[in-house]
Amino acid sequence: MPHADTSRPHPLADLGFDGSRVHEVVSAGRDPGTASRVVRMDRGWATLQSSDGTRRVRLRECPPIVVGDWLAADADGTLERLARRSLLVRRAAGDKDEPQEMAANVDVVVVTWALDTRVGTGRLRDMLVLARDSGATPVLALSKVDVAESGDALLAELDGVLDEVEVVTTSAVTGEGMDHLQAIAAGRTVVLLGSSGAGKSTLTNVLLGSHTRETADVGRTGDGRHTTTSRELLALPGGGAIIDTPGIRAAAAWDDEEGDEPPSRFPDLDELAEECRFSDCTHRSTPGCALDRAVADGELSAGRRDEYLEYADGRSAREDVRSAAGRQHTRDRDRRHRP
Repeated sequence: MPHADTSRPHPLADLGFDGSRVHEVVSAGRDPGTASRVVRMDRGWATLQSSDGTRRVRLRECPPIVVGDWLAADADGTLERLARRSLLVRRAAGDKDEPQEMAANVDVVVVTWALDTRVGTGRLRDMLVLARDSGATPVLALSKVDVAESGDALLAELDGVLDEVEVVTTSAVTGEGMDHLQAIAAGRTVVLLGSSGAGKSTLTNVLLGSHTRETADVGRTGDGRHTTTSRELLALPGGGAIIDTPGIRAAAAWDDEEGDEPPSRFPDLDELAEECRFSDCTHRSTPGCALDRAVADGELSAGRRDEYLEYADGRSAREDVRSAAGRQHTRDRDRRHRP
């Protein structure tokens, strides 16, 4: 079994290969010197960072991987993926009912949201749920505070999904909040998650101390142009790493293997809906609807109520799909065991 030299840090310690990773590799009978981290993914190829530099390998030569994964080679040179400490995953965009893994082994997920955006907050809620579900520490960075009003109204709308989420207001113009973000990122792997034009690339440049990433203005629709076209892990000065991701327009959570619904985006409204007179209330002018009453009393905005209804419809549709899949699975199983 290889011997681990723990008297000095591993050459990749600044990228997150700590003592416990060394122990993991040695316990599996692997040489820590073969360790590498996935720093970029391209069509059919992965770029790996090892102590000897970077190299590109074909994805067919690797186990299933995503940016941030750690690998080590066995005696035959076969790459094996190390245990994941966290995983940022969403439901694939479009009609595909499958997960899309976005980044692994992340310590902090910074959800970036521009205060001057015209995009609805539903997407922000989805991203916060993804961040909380990943196993990493979630942080909400409200960018462009220098050109927008206070974020208090936005935070009030997000009541119920900000538990254990640190909020940082930032401005690349005035520098507000940048020191705080740098302290959060120091020595850790951080991924920036947000819509196009939310300021992810600008924050990446600040954390890197250089203008590595291209930036662009926001268009009329409130969405920005994609200046980041691939996920890439970059080393931070002084230790740690940052993963800049392309802007996303859909951030629906992926159900786990047991088919359980992920945490609700609107836990407070789920609770309020339980006060409706009828258990099958549609919340659309149904007599005794608690949501309608809250809107009439000014306790709930009509816009947020409508966002909740759209979300609830999607949740119901997913439950129907899972139920149908379960029935089909039962029929297929019965056929296989039919004499």
